[in-house]
Amino acid sequence: MYIHIDCNNFFVSCELLSRPELRGTPVVVANNNDNNGGIILALNQEAKAVGLKRGNPLFQVTEIMERHHVTAIDVHHHLYRDISHHIMDEVRKSEMVLDFVQYSVDEFFGQMPDDDSGNIREYLRRLKELILRSTGIPVSCGAGQSYTLAKTATWFAKHYPAYKGICIIDTAKREKALTMIPVKDVWGIGRRSIKRIEQQGVKTALDFTHQSESWVDRQFGVTGVRTWKELRGVPAISIGSHDRQKSIMYSRTFAHMTSNKRVLLHELSNYASSASRKLREQGLLCHTVTLFLATNRHRQDLAQYHTDDTVRLSTATDNSAQIINAVSYLLDRLFREGYQYKQAGVILGQLQQNQGVQLDLFAPDQAQETTRHKRLMQAIDGINKRFGTNQIHFAIQGSEADTSDQPAGFMRPHKIRETDD
Repeated sequence: MYIHIDCNNFFVSCELLSRPELRGTPVVVANNNDNNGGIILALNQEAKAVGLKRGNPLFQVTEIMERHHVTAIDVHHHLYRDISHHIMDEVRKSEMVLDFVQYSVDEFFGQMPDDDSGNIREYLRRLKELILRSTGIPVSCGAGQSYTLAKTATWFAKHYPAYKGICIIDTAKREKALTMIPVKDVWGIGRRSIKRIEQQGVKTALDFTHQSESWVDRQFGVTGVRTWKELRGVPAISIGSHDRQKSIMYSRTFAHMTSNKRVLLHELSNYASSASRKLREQGLLCHTVTLFLATNRHRQDLAQYHTDDTVRLSTATDNSAQIINAVSYLLDRLFREGYQYKQAGVILGQLQQNQGVQLDLFAPDQAQETTRHKRLMQAIDGINKRFGTNQIHFAIQGSEADTSDQPAGFMRPHKIRETDD
Protein backbone atom coordinates (compact mmCIF):
# COMPACT_ATOMS: atom_id res chain seq x y z
CA MET A 1 0.00 0.00 0.00
CA TYR A 2 1.21 3.51 -0.80
CA ILE A 3 1.68 6.03 2.02
CA HIS A 4 1.96 9.81 2.22
CA ILE A 5 3.38 11.82 5.12
CA ASP A 6 2.68 15.55 5.38
CA CYS A 7 4.21 17.76 8.08
CA ASN A 8 1.62 19.85 9.92
CA ASN A 9 2.09 23.62 9.54
CA PHE A 10 5.70 22.79 8.76
CA PHE A 11 7.40 26.20 8.79
CA VAL A 12 5.65 27.19 12.02
CA SER A 13 6.29 23.78 13.61
CA CYS A 14 10.01 24.19 12.86
CA GLU A 15 10.10 27.66 14.40
CA LEU A 16 8.28 26.52 17.55
CA LEU A 17 11.01 23.98 18.28
CA SER A 18 13.17 26.88 19.49
CA ARG A 19 10.27 28.98 20.79
CA PRO A 20 8.05 26.54 22.71
CA GLU A 21 6.54 29.39 24.74
CA LEU A 22 4.52 30.31 21.61
CA ARG A 23 2.72 26.98 21.44
CA GLY A 24 -1.04 27.45 21.67
CA THR A 25 -0.80 31.05 20.46
CA PRO A 26 -1.35 32.33 16.89
CA VAL A 27 1.92 32.30 14.92
CA VAL A 28 2.69 33.05 11.28
CA VAL A 29 5.87 32.74 9.23
CA ALA A 30 6.30 35.59 6.75
CA ASN A 31 8.77 36.21 3.97
CA ASN A 32 9.64 39.52 5.61
CA ASN A 33 8.32 41.18 8.64
CA ASP A 34 10.08 44.51 8.32
CA ASN A 35 7.64 47.41 8.16
CA ASN A 36 4.81 44.90 7.44
CA GLY A 37 6.10 44.53 3.88
CA GLY A 38 5.84 40.77 3.38
CA ILE A 39 3.24 38.07 3.01
CA ILE A 40 2.20 35.12 5.18
CA LEU A 41 3.83 31.91 3.98
CA ALA A 42 2.64 29.58 6.74
CA LEU A 43 0.51 29.72 9.87
CA ASN A 44 -0.67 27.46 12.67
CA GLN A 45 -4.22 26.48 13.51
CA GLU A 46 -4.54 29.26 16.09
CA ALA A 47 -3.66 31.86 13.45
CA LYS A 48 -6.15 30.34 11.01
CA ALA A 49 -8.82 30.51 13.72
CA VAL A 50 -8.55 34.31 13.94
CA GLY A 51 -9.14 34.69 10.19
CA LEU A 52 -5.63 34.76 8.75
CA LYS A 53 -4.76 32.89 5.55
CA ARG A 54 -1.62 31.94 3.70
CA GLY A 55 -0.84 34.63 1.14
CA ASN A 56 -2.22 37.52 3.19
CA PRO A 57 -0.03 40.64 2.80
CA LEU A 58 0.99 41.64 6.30
CA PHE A 59 -0.02 45.26 5.85
CA GLN A 60 -3.60 44.18 5.08
CA VAL A 61 -3.99 42.13 8.27
CA THR A 62 -2.11 44.33 10.73
CA GLU A 63 -5.27 45.10 12.73
CA ILE A 64 -6.19 41.40 13.07
CA MET A 65 -2.65 40.49 14.11
CA GLU A 66 -2.44 43.22 16.72
CA ARG A 67 -5.90 42.48 18.11
CA HIS A 68 -5.16 38.76 18.53
CA HIS A 69 -1.48 39.16 19.50
CA VAL A 70 -0.23 37.18 16.52
CA THR A 71 3.51 36.54 16.42
CA ALA A 72 5.15 36.94 13.01
CA ILE A 73 8.49 35.19 12.41
CA ASP A 74 10.88 35.64 9.49
CA VAL A 75 11.23 32.62 7.22
CA HIS A 76 14.38 30.47 7.60
CA HIS A 77 14.60 28.09 4.65
CA HIS A 78 17.88 26.54 5.78
CA LEU A 79 16.26 25.42 9.05
CA TYR A 80 13.30 23.82 7.28
CA ARG A 81 15.55 22.03 4.81
CA ASP A 82 17.74 20.63 7.60
CA ILE A 83 14.75 19.36 9.57
CA SER A 84 13.26 17.85 6.43
CA HIS A 85 16.49 15.92 5.84
CA HIS A 86 16.44 14.82 9.49
CA ILE A 87 12.94 13.37 9.02
CA MET A 88 14.13 11.50 5.92
CA ASP A 89 17.10 10.06 7.79
CA GLU A 90 15.04 8.92 10.78
CA VAL A 91 12.40 7.18 8.67
CA ARG A 92 15.00 5.48 6.50
CA LYS A 93 16.89 4.23 9.55
CA SER A 94 13.68 2.74 10.93
CA GLU A 95 13.44 0.48 7.84
CA MET A 96 9.64 0.56 8.15
CA VAL A 97 9.00 2.11 4.73
CA LEU A 98 9.93 0.95 1.22
CA ASP A 99 10.93 3.41 -1.54
CA PHE A 100 10.74 6.35 0.84
CA VAL A 101 11.21 9.59 -1.14
CA GLN A 102 10.98 13.29 -0.41
CA TYR A 103 8.44 15.01 -2.66
CA SER A 104 8.80 18.51 -1.23
CA VAL A 105 10.32 20.06 1.86
CA ASP A 106 7.36 18.93 3.99
CA GLU A 107 5.93 15.94 2.07
CA PHE A 108 7.10 12.36 1.68
CA PHE A 109 5.87 9.25 -0.12
CA GLY A 110 6.62 5.58 0.34
CA GLN A 111 5.21 2.07 0.27
CA MET A 112 4.51 -0.63 2.82
CA PRO A 113 4.53 -4.36 1.99
CA ASP A 114 1.12 -4.92 3.52
CA ASP A 115 -2.48 -4.30 2.46
CA ASP A 116 -4.13 -4.97 5.81
CA SER A 117 -5.61 -1.68 7.04
CA GLY A 118 -5.12 -2.61 10.68
CA ASN A 119 -1.43 -3.33 10.21
CA ILE A 120 -0.92 -0.20 8.08
CA ARG A 121 -2.58 1.95 10.75
CA GLU A 122 -0.23 0.57 13.40
CA TYR A 123 2.80 1.18 11.15
CA LEU A 124 1.71 4.76 10.53
CA ARG A 125 1.06 5.35 14.23
CA ARG A 126 4.58 4.21 15.01
CA LEU A 127 5.97 6.41 12.20
CA LYS A 128 4.14 9.46 13.54
CA GLU A 129 5.51 8.82 17.02
CA LEU A 130 9.02 8.25 15.65
CA ILE A 131 9.05 11.53 13.71
CA LEU A 132 7.58 13.51 16.60
CA ARG A 133 9.99 11.99 19.12
CA SER A 134 13.12 12.37 16.99
CA THR A 135 12.43 15.73 15.31
CA GLY A 136 9.63 17.39 17.26
CA ILE A 137 7.54 17.80 14.10
CA PRO A 138 3.89 16.63 14.08
CA VAL A 139 2.77 14.93 10.87
CA SER A 140 -0.39 13.61 9.23
CA CYS A 141 -0.36 10.30 7.36
CA GLY A 142 -2.45 8.76 4.62
CA ALA A 143 -2.48 5.39 2.87
CA GLY A 144 -4.19 4.09 -0.25
CA GLN A 145 -3.88 1.92 -3.34
CA SER A 146 -2.06 4.67 -5.25
CA TYR A 147 0.00 7.77 -4.49
CA THR A 148 -2.99 10.01 -5.25
CA LEU A 149 -5.29 8.04 -2.94
CA ALA A 150 -2.63 8.15 -0.22
CA LYS A 151 -2.38 11.94 -0.55
CA THR A 152 -6.19 12.16 -0.58
CA ALA A 153 -6.23 10.14 2.65
CA THR A 154 -3.84 12.64 4.21
CA TRP A 155 -6.28 15.40 3.24
CA PHE A 156 -8.89 13.69 5.41
CA ALA A 157 -6.37 13.12 8.20
CA LYS A 158 -5.66 16.86 8.31
CA HIS A 159 -9.25 18.05 7.97
CA TYR A 160 -11.02 15.65 10.33
CA PRO A 161 -9.66 15.53 13.93
CA ALA A 162 -11.42 12.23 14.60
CA TYR A 163 -8.85 10.46 12.41
CA LYS A 164 -6.10 11.53 14.86
CA GLY A 165 -3.74 12.28 12.01
CA ILE A 166 -4.04 8.92 10.22
CA CYS A 167 -6.47 7.98 7.42
CA ILE A 168 -6.50 4.88 5.22
CA ILE A 169 -8.56 4.67 2.05
CA ASP A 170 -8.90 1.01 1.17
CA THR A 171 -11.05 -0.53 -1.56
CA ALA A 172 -14.17 -0.64 0.61
CA LYS A 173 -13.92 3.03 1.59
CA ARG A 174 -12.69 4.51 -1.69
CA GLU A 175 -16.00 5.57 -3.27
CA LYS A 176 -17.42 7.01 -0.05
CA ALA A 177 -14.23 8.97 0.55
CA LEU A 178 -14.20 10.38 -2.98
CA THR A 179 -17.77 11.67 -2.61
CA MET A 180 -16.58 13.82 0.29
CA ILE A 181 -13.63 15.57 -1.32
CA PRO A 182 -14.23 18.48 -3.73
CA VAL A 183 -12.63 18.01 -7.12
CA LYS A 184 -10.71 21.27 -6.62
CA ASP A 185 -8.84 19.63 -3.72
CA VAL A 186 -7.66 16.61 -5.72
CA TRP A 187 -3.91 16.50 -6.20
CA GLY A 188 -3.03 16.68 -9.90
CA ILE A 189 -6.12 18.48 -11.22
CA GLY A 190 -5.23 21.90 -12.63
CA ARG A 191 -6.91 24.88 -11.02
CA ARG A 192 -7.57 26.58 -14.36
CA SER A 193 -10.00 23.85 -15.41
CA ILE A 194 -11.96 23.54 -12.17
CA LYS A 195 -14.69 26.09 -12.96
CA ARG A 196 -15.26 24.61 -16.42
CA ILE A 197 -15.67 21.01 -15.26
CA GLU A 198 -17.79 22.04 -12.26
CA GLN A 199 -20.20 23.65 -14.73
CA GLN A 200 -20.39 20.23 -16.39
CA GLY A 201 -21.49 18.65 -13.11
CA VAL A 202 -18.10 17.35 -11.96
CA LYS A 203 -17.96 18.60 -8.40
CA THR A 204 -16.42 15.77 -6.36
CA ALA A 205 -13.50 13.42 -6.83
CA LEU A 206 -15.98 10.59 -7.39
CA ASP A 207 -17.71 12.57 -10.15
CA PHE A 208 -14.31 12.87 -11.79
CA THR A 209 -13.67 9.10 -11.66
CA HIS A 210 -17.09 8.44 -13.26
CA GLN A 211 -16.10 10.30 -16.42
CA SER A 212 -14.74 8.38 -19.40
CA GLU A 213 -11.00 8.21 -20.01
CA SER A 214 -11.43 10.00 -23.34
CA TRP A 215 -13.27 12.87 -21.61
CA VAL A 216 -10.49 13.23 -19.04
CA ASP A 217 -7.88 13.16 -21.80
CA ARG A 218 -9.65 15.98 -23.67
CA GLN A 219 -9.93 18.10 -20.54
CA PHE A 220 -6.55 17.48 -18.88
CA GLY A 221 -4.31 15.44 -21.17
CA VAL A 222 -2.07 12.60 -20.03
CA THR A 223 -1.47 14.07 -16.57
CA GLY A 224 -5.20 14.13 -15.88
CA VAL A 225 -5.59 10.56 -17.11
CA ARG A 226 -2.94 9.43 -14.64
CA THR A 227 -4.78 11.15 -11.81
CA TRP A 228 -8.08 9.60 -12.99
CA LYS A 229 -6.54 6.12 -12.92
CA GLU A 230 -4.96 6.68 -9.52
CA LEU A 231 -8.28 7.76 -8.01
CA ARG A 232 -9.77 4.53 -9.35
CA GLY A 233 -7.12 2.57 -7.46
CA VAL A 234 -4.79 1.92 -10.41
CA PRO A 235 -1.20 3.11 -9.77
CA ALA A 236 -0.13 5.32 -12.69
CA ILE A 237 2.37 7.78 -11.20
CA SER A 238 6.02 7.13 -10.42
CA ILE A 239 7.18 9.60 -7.80
CA GLY A 240 10.80 8.69 -8.31
CA SER A 241 10.71 9.46 -12.03
CA HIS A 242 8.18 12.23 -12.58
CA ASP A 243 8.81 14.49 -15.55
CA ARG A 244 12.06 16.41 -15.37
CA GLN A 245 11.66 20.08 -14.58
CA LYS A 246 12.59 22.59 -17.26
CA SER A 247 14.03 25.37 -15.10
CA ILE A 248 15.09 26.42 -11.61
CA MET A 249 14.39 29.97 -10.49
CA TYR A 250 15.59 31.91 -7.45
CA SER A 251 14.03 35.35 -7.10
CA ARG A 252 13.48 37.85 -4.32
CA THR A 253 11.41 40.92 -3.63
CA PHE A 254 13.54 43.32 -1.63
CA ALA A 255 12.41 44.69 1.71
CA HIS A 256 13.96 48.01 0.67
CA MET A 257 14.65 49.30 -2.84
CA THR A 258 18.25 49.76 -3.93
CA SER A 259 20.14 51.47 -6.74
CA ASN A 260 23.48 49.99 -5.66
CA LYS A 261 24.95 47.70 -8.35
CA ARG A 262 27.47 46.17 -5.95
CA VAL A 263 24.73 45.10 -3.57
CA LEU A 264 22.72 43.62 -6.45
CA LEU A 265 25.78 41.66 -7.64
CA HIS A 266 26.38 40.33 -4.13
CA GLU A 267 22.79 39.11 -3.80
CA LEU A 268 22.44 37.75 -7.33
CA SER A 269 25.67 35.79 -6.85
CA ASN A 270 24.06 34.16 -3.83
CA TYR A 271 21.01 33.25 -5.92
CA ALA A 272 23.28 31.77 -8.59
CA SER A 273 25.18 29.76 -5.98
CA SER A 274 21.97 28.38 -4.46
CA ALA A 275 20.54 27.50 -7.89
CA SER A 276 23.81 25.78 -8.87
CA ARG A 277 23.73 23.74 -5.68
CA LYS A 278 20.18 22.69 -6.50
CA LEU A 279 21.36 21.53 -9.94
CA ARG A 280 24.04 19.32 -8.40
CA GLU A 281 21.66 17.90 -5.81
CA GLN A 282 19.34 16.77 -8.61
CA GLY A 283 22.05 15.57 -11.00
CA LEU A 284 21.21 18.25 -13.57
CA LEU A 285 23.10 20.71 -15.78
CA CYS A 286 21.88 23.98 -17.29
CA HIS A 287 22.47 25.36 -20.79
CA THR A 288 21.09 28.87 -20.21
CA VAL A 289 21.27 31.51 -17.48
CA THR A 290 18.64 34.27 -17.32
CA LEU A 291 18.71 37.35 -15.11
CA PHE A 292 15.83 39.75 -14.55
CA LEU A 293 15.54 43.08 -12.74
CA ALA A 294 12.46 45.12 -11.89
CA THR A 295 11.59 48.33 -10.13
CA ASN A 296 8.58 48.74 -7.86
CA ARG A 297 5.52 48.77 -10.13
CA HIS A 298 3.43 50.10 -7.24
CA ARG A 299 5.56 53.25 -7.03
CA GLN A 300 4.38 55.10 -10.11
CA ASP A 301 6.02 58.23 -8.72
CA LEU A 302 9.38 56.59 -9.49
CA ALA A 303 10.98 55.79 -12.85
CA GLN A 304 10.03 52.28 -14.00
CA TYR A 305 12.40 49.71 -15.51
CA HIS A 306 11.75 46.00 -16.10
CA THR A 307 14.27 43.97 -18.04
CA ASP A 308 15.73 40.51 -18.53
CA ASP A 309 18.34 38.83 -20.67
CA THR A 310 19.65 35.32 -21.26
CA VAL A 311 23.07 33.92 -22.04
CA ARG A 312 23.56 30.47 -23.55
CA LEU A 313 26.57 28.59 -22.22
CA SER A 314 28.82 26.80 -24.70
CA THR A 315 28.57 23.65 -22.58
CA ALA A 316 25.90 22.63 -20.08
CA THR A 317 27.20 23.02 -16.53
CA ASP A 318 26.45 22.84 -12.81
CA ASN A 319 29.59 24.79 -11.92
CA SER A 320 28.82 27.65 -9.53
CA ALA A 321 31.73 29.76 -10.76
CA GLN A 322 30.63 29.61 -14.40
CA ILE A 323 27.03 30.39 -13.52
CA ILE A 324 28.02 33.28 -11.24
CA ASN A 325 30.24 34.66 -14.04
CA ALA A 326 27.26 34.52 -16.42
CA VAL A 327 25.12 36.41 -13.88
CA SER A 328 27.83 39.06 -13.46
CA TYR A 329 28.03 39.48 -17.25
CA LEU A 330 24.24 39.83 -17.52
CA LEU A 331 24.10 42.37 -14.70
CA ASP A 332 26.68 44.50 -16.52
CA ARG A 333 24.44 44.46 -19.59
CA LEU A 334 21.15 45.12 -17.83
CA PHE A 335 21.95 47.48 -14.95
CA ARG A 336 20.94 51.10 -15.44
CA GLU A 337 21.84 53.94 -13.09
CA GLY A 338 19.09 56.04 -11.62
CA TYR A 339 16.54 53.29 -10.91
CA GLN A 340 15.37 51.93 -7.56
CA TYR A 341 15.29 48.14 -7.95
CA LYS A 342 12.70 46.16 -6.02
CA GLN A 343 13.04 42.63 -7.43
CA ALA A 344 15.69 40.49 -9.10
CA GLY A 345 16.11 36.84 -9.98
CA VAL A 346 18.15 34.15 -11.67
CA ILE A 347 16.70 31.37 -13.84
CA LEU A 348 18.66 28.31 -14.94
CA GLY A 349 17.10 26.84 -18.07
CA GLN A 350 17.35 24.09 -20.67
CA LEU A 351 18.18 21.51 -18.01
CA GLN A 352 19.55 18.09 -18.80
CA GLN A 353 20.92 15.09 -16.91
CA ASN A 354 24.61 15.33 -16.06
CA GLN A 355 25.63 12.42 -18.29
CA GLY A 356 26.76 12.43 -21.90
CA VAL A 357 27.58 16.15 -22.06
CA GLN A 358 28.52 17.54 -25.48
CA LEU A 359 31.84 19.38 -25.06
CA ASP A 360 32.97 22.49 -26.95
CA LEU A 361 34.84 21.50 -30.11
CA PHE A 362 37.05 24.60 -29.86
CA ALA A 363 38.13 24.06 -26.25
CA PRO A 364 40.75 21.28 -26.40
CA ASP A 365 41.41 21.15 -22.64
CA GLN A 366 37.75 21.24 -21.65
CA ALA A 367 37.55 17.59 -20.56
CA GLN A 368 40.33 18.10 -18.02
CA GLU A 369 38.89 21.43 -16.90
CA THR A 370 35.45 19.86 -16.45
CA THR A 371 36.96 17.10 -14.30
CA ARG A 372 38.80 19.64 -12.14
CA HIS A 373 35.68 21.79 -11.74
CA LYS A 374 33.61 18.73 -10.82
CA ARG A 375 36.09 17.76 -8.11
CA LEU A 376 36.11 21.32 -6.79
CA MET A 377 32.31 21.44 -6.59
CA GLN A 378 32.23 18.04 -4.87
CA ALA A 379 34.78 19.25 -2.32
CA ILE A 380 32.89 22.48 -1.64
CA ASP A 381 29.53 20.69 -1.36
CA GLY A 382 31.05 18.10 0.97
CA ILE A 383 32.49 20.73 3.31
CA ASN A 384 29.30 22.79 3.30
CA LYS A 385 27.15 19.74 3.93
CA ARG A 386 29.27 18.88 6.94
CA PHE A 387 29.79 22.33 8.44
CA GLY A 388 26.86 24.40 7.14
CA THR A 389 25.65 25.90 3.88
CA ASN A 390 28.10 28.32 2.24
CA GLN A 391 30.80 27.99 4.88
CA ILE A 392 32.92 27.77 1.72
CA HIS A 393 31.78 30.31 -0.87
CA PHE A 394 33.01 32.58 -3.64
CA ALA A 395 34.38 36.01 -2.71
CA ILE A 396 31.86 37.71 -5.01
CA GLN A 397 29.10 36.47 -2.68
CA GLY A 398 30.32 38.87 -0.01
CA SER A 399 31.93 38.50 3.39
CA GLU A 400 28.74 36.95 4.75
CA ALA A 401 27.47 34.65 2.03
CA ASP A 402 23.86 33.52 1.84
CA THR A 403 23.75 30.71 4.39
CA SER A 404 20.05 29.98 4.25
CA ASP A 405 18.76 30.48 0.73
CA GLN A 406 18.02 33.86 2.24
CA PRO A 407 20.10 36.80 0.94
CA ALA A 408 22.10 38.82 3.38
CA GLY A 409 21.46 42.42 4.25
CA PHE A 410 18.29 44.16 3.30
CA MET A 411 16.61 41.39 1.27
CA ARG A 412 14.21 38.70 2.35
CA PRO A 413 12.99 35.59 0.52
CA HIS A 414 10.18 35.98 -1.96
CA LYS A 415 10.06 32.78 -3.95
CA ILE A 416 12.12 29.77 -4.91
CA ARG A 417 10.50 27.85 -7.71
CA GLU A 418 11.20 24.83 -9.83
CA THR A 419 9.07 24.89 -12.94
CA ASP A 420 7.88 22.44 -15.54
CA ASP A 421 7.09 25.15 -18.10
